[in-house]
Amino acid sequence: MDDRSDLTVSVSIRPSTADDSAVLRAGRDAESTRFLGDGVPDPRPAFCVVVSSEVVGWVDFDTDRAWLLPGEVNIGYNVFPAHRARGFATCAVRLLFDHLAANTDHTVATLLIDPRNERSLGVARRLGCERQPDFDGNAYFKLELKK
Repeated sequence: MDDRSDLTVSVSIRPSTADDSAVLRAGRDAESTRFLGDGVPDPRPAFCVVVSSEVVGWVDFDTDRAWLLPGEVNIGYNVFPAHRARGFATCAVRLLFDHLAANTDHTVATLLIDPRNERSLGVARRLGCERQPDFDGNAYFKLELKK
C-alpha cells in the first residue's frame, strides 16, 4: 500500500513482523509514552510505516474497546521523533483507512486523542474526521470508511 500525495517521498504501510520489534521499541520517546503509554516489550502493530525503505513508525487498529459500536474500529499510530511533522502520520492513517475499507467489514474509524496532542488533533482534521462529543476526557473523532 502506497501513497505519494503531497510528499516528495513515498509513504507506505506493510504488515509488521517479529523482526520489526527492536526498531519499534527504539522509536519510543517521551512524547509517545506521554500519549500512548509505555508500550509492550514485543510490539506487533498491524502495520509499519515505511518511508524510503526505512521504518519510521506504525499504525494499528483494534475492535475490543467497550465503547465501540458495531462496525467501528479504533485507530492508533505513532511516527518516530526524527520523522514527525512531515505528513507521514496523515498518509499512513489514510492508507490504513483504505485498507480497512477494502479488506474488512469495518464501516467507521474512530480516533480517541488526548486534547494536548496537537499533532494527532491535526492528523484527525487533515483526514476529515468528524469531531464527536469528548469521551473520557479525550477528543473523539469518527470517519466513515469509504468502500
